[in-house]
Amino acid sequence: MIPQTILDLPSVSSSPDVNQRRASELELRRLEAQPGMLSASFQLIASDQVDLAVRQAAAIYAKNRIAQAWDSNTSRSSNVTPVPDEDREAVRGSLLETIALVPNTLRVHIASSIYSISRCDFPDRWPSLLNDIMKLLASQQEAHIYAGVRALLETVRGFRFADSDQKLEQVVAQTFPQLLSTTSALLDSEQSDLPAVGEIVYYALKTYKTSMLITLTKHLQTQESIVSWGTLMLKVVQKPIDDSALASDPEERAKLSWWKAKKWAYYSLNKLFSRYGIPSQLAPGMRSYKPFAEIFLANFAPEILKAYLHVVEANVTQQQWLSPPVTRSLLNFFQACVKPKSIWLQLRPHMQQLIEAFVYPRLCFSDQDQELWDLDPIDFVRVCADPYDDIGTVTSSASFLLSTAVSKRTKSMFEPTLQFITSVLNAYPENASARQLDGALRMSIAISSTMVNQEMVKDNLDAFFVQHVLPLLKSPEAFLRLRACAAIQTFDQAGLKWQSHQSLESALHGVMDCIMDSELPVRVQAASAMGELIAHDEVHNAIAPNAGRLMQELLKLSDETDMDVLMTTQEKVVSNFAEELLPFAVQLVQQMANSYMRLVQENIKNIASTENDQTRAFGTDQGEEDKYFAAMGCLSTMYQIVTTAENRPEILAELEKVLLPVVAFTLESESIDLYDDCFQLTDVLTYYQKRISPEMWNIFVLMYKSFKGSGIDYLAEMLGTFDNCASYGTEVLQQNAEYRNMLLDIFQTAMTSDQLGTSDRIAACQLGEVVLLLLKGYVDEAIPNILATVLPLLNEKHEHSSTNLRKWCIMLVLEAIYYNPSLALQVLESHNATADFFTHSMQKLGKFTKVHECKVTIVALLTLLSLDPDSIPETVKHGYAHLFIALVTQLKLLPASVAERNEYQRQFDEGLESDIEDEFEETGDYDDDVDVQDDENQYLELLTQEAQKLRSKIAQLDETGSVDDDEDDDALADLDGDDLIYESPLENVPVYEPFRQVVNQLKNQHGSLFENLSAQLNEEQRQHFQEVYQLQDTPDTGVGKADTQTQA
Repeated sequence: MIPQTILDLPSVSSSPDVNQRRASELELRRLEAQPGMLSASFQLIASDQVDLAVRQAAAIYAKNRIAQAWDSNTSRSSNVTPVPDEDREAVRGSLLETIALVPNTLRVHIASSIYSISRCDFPDRWPSLLNDIMKLLASQQEAHIYAGVRALLETVRGFRFADSDQKLEQVVAQTFPQLLSTTSALLDSEQSDLPAVGEIVYYALKTYKTSMLITLTKHLQTQESIVSWGTLMLKVVQKPIDDSALASDPEERAKLSWWKAKKWAYYSLNKLFSRYGIPSQLAPGMRSYKPFAEIFLANFAPEILKAYLHVVEANVTQQQWLSPPVTRSLLNFFQACVKPKSIWLQLRPHMQQLIEAFVYPRLCFSDQDQELWDLDPIDFVRVCADPYDDIGTVTSSASFLLSTAVSKRTKSMFEPTLQFITSVLNAYPENASARQLDGALRMSIAISSTMVNQEMVKDNLDAFFVQHVLPLLKSPEAFLRLRACAAIQTFDQAGLKWQSHQSLESALHGVMDCIMDSELPVRVQAASAMGELIAHDEVHNAIAPNAGRLMQELLKLSDETDMDVLMTTQEKVVSNFAEELLPFAVQLVQQMANSYMRLVQENIKNIASTENDQTRAFGTDQGEEDKYFAAMGCLSTMYQIVTTAENRPEILAELEKVLLPVVAFTLESESIDLYDDCFQLTDVLTYYQKRISPEMWNIFVLMYKSFKGSGIDYLAEMLGTFDNCASYGTEVLQQNAEYRNMLLDIFQTAMTSDQLGTSDRIAACQLGEVVLLLLKGYVDEAIPNILATVLPLLNEKHEHSSTNLRKWCIMLVLEAIYYNPSLALQVLESHNATADFFTHSMQKLGKFTKVHECKVTIVALLTLLSLDPDSIPETVKHGYAHLFIALVTQLKLLPASVAERNEYQRQFDEGLESDIEDEFEETGDYDDDVDVQDDENQYLELLTQEAQKLRSKIAQLDETGSVDDDEDDDALADLDGDDLIYESPLENVPVYEPFRQVVNQLKNQHGSLFENLSAQLNEEQRQHFQEVYQLQDTPDTGVGKADTQTQA
């Protein structure tokens, strides 16, 4: 029997009554625990006697239920009721048939359930899956074939990231021959032109594509497989489609089944070639594919090239329309052909014609561009802001092909390409239109880096700009004004040397005029160009008196677009005109704060109708995403302005008054997406001012409340502010028990919450350290709890333990000893942990090599050894000599650690000074008879390694329900150097004079003990003792930080 709750799903889910919707959800959850609920849902979905809206709601429910609860490990960890065993068997038995029976609108939901189930159940609990799929594929009924293809796609998706290739290999080897046979038969049938056949072919090729995203199985590497599948995909590539049957709208055309099938045919052929089929481009981790690559490059790549060139010819002669995804694939394939010499030699005779007839037209300003500009100039800005980043456009693929060909095969391609560009430029306006001119300018922008570095033209580029580019800044065509600004930006960024003051001045004035243009896209592009020009001294000097006005215009533009496209330019202006902007800093930050508040408020209004009562996360649609990045841009630029006022306390105080309401509003509205950037603001404000205002303490309270609620995952980002509040607000904390208790509660929550992981516990330890070192004598009551919390984490078998966390826990115990040795020892004794702790920690001291770590161990051991030996526990007395030797060892190590930190600082300072290097060195030029070797191989290797990590973690997640990050944490534990800006509370604490005092105290008051300690020192340790006994407390031995620049 089908529960009434499921039948009511459509009406309830659309109900405006939140309480009704929640009551329905609670009833569903109650019923989920009962066997038969899920199987009843599938009965309803499969029944054509039930209203389609009800079936749709049930399909969505079933999909989500299976995704959340089928994996018992995941369901247990997320407190979701697992699917009962009776339902599992019933669902597996009916799932494939249901896909065949239901309408297309339901199939997508049901098919996705196979992904969730197959990952968990195949092959052990669903051994018949592949045979069932193959039966469907071999059927003569279209609905069954469709169901088989969709089921296979979801199964392959489930294993594409598997840590072991065995399951994927089994699936592919067993089912792909039948999939190939069925697809080939449909393609050769009389019904091959039908959309339904195209849909099946589309899913078949998508299945093939999915199977080889990360790895190419051994089955797919065989000669028989690659010939058969390659033949099939080339048939699809070259299959003519009757234009009369196509929709007039290009976007609608591209969505038709056969064009979707072509899309994946092209994609798969391209992926076989670019990832697996070029021997010289294989990353080191993929060298096992070399035999396949050699055969593919010699035998199959030429056939793909011939077919693609034939398609291009048909398009150029207007015999065949091409969808944007297909066009991108063609361009991307030709770009990949530039690198291997054998295929390049076959492409080269066609390349110039390809550029002029196929690439160039796609770089010209089009009707679609004009329509977008007119209808939505902001969207036009979004699309055109950075075409090289927007890899999903035809324009960017065309630009990338042109850039690669000219930069990698310069001897063959540079001169003819430049001649073509020049011919178009010279033909304007008599024999070339404005749009054709735009295409030529785009071509020059694409090859700008090569032009700037080519001896034959680089000294003539100034004249090139004077003749062809600068006049266009005043063109009546808005898109040409935009393109002229883009050319100035790109060439200047690439290293263009302006030969005359007049030409640079003309560029500046023209760009300044364009910043005030009537067209928004022109204003935005001009502002981006100005971000490059201000690096020139002449421009800097000219703009400096009006830097405030320029910044105002940039902020106004940002408000108009609600996008972050000008963030980089704004930051360059702030960086270049820091002094000039300081008088306007508060005004500018207030303007940005207003913009930020508006963006966040608009986001809150947009989601007011949703049921997300907890947080105000930005939406994922394009407009909301733009607002999110624009809001982040505001925070980023405000942060940079604060940094320019580092040495101006009066301005910092005024900026704080503007910025703290921004932070408070973000926290109170729980806009968690923006927490990270907000906490950077509070961190820098507190650090630069070295004081905590009453208003900042209010923010501290809000941050505490946030941590206890929606912001619990942001402890690491909050830590800098908490640390600064303790460091520069110590007196307030000493007087205010409520604030102290908040810090202690944050520590306790982070150390014990199941919601947080190892890195959060390390952050908590860092916070605990600040409390113990700065609030000596004010948190006595917390010491037992702190130690009781960290001691279990010293056990390597603890679920949250890791090398770095254990190291921090040792430091916390040592700091507790420094805080109050008698109390700390008393707590250790009560836990029977004294002997174990000192044994364990003394063995690990060799890893405490950083300055702060070293001083923590020293002050703790000094404090311990300064106690009356008669008052310490017997467990400590037995190891007294070991403690003394450890103290001497750390005192000997400290000057070396300080020297190492100073060297890090010196290298860091030198690195900043030499950071500005020529990023546009002359690009590598290769003869036509050699393979191109470039840095992309390293990138491919990185992708391979990251993919392997991802597959391993997903596999581990499948098996255990969690991913252990200990290995990464342990690997990083010894790599992080001293934080060069970290101001340790122990920085000015002397250690060598107190050491002499402790030694003298032992000599004078406990002579026999001291003689016994001395007797246990070996010759080297005695020498070290004599050395450290003579050392004085100076910057070189860890008291204060040395001036590394003076030393250098």
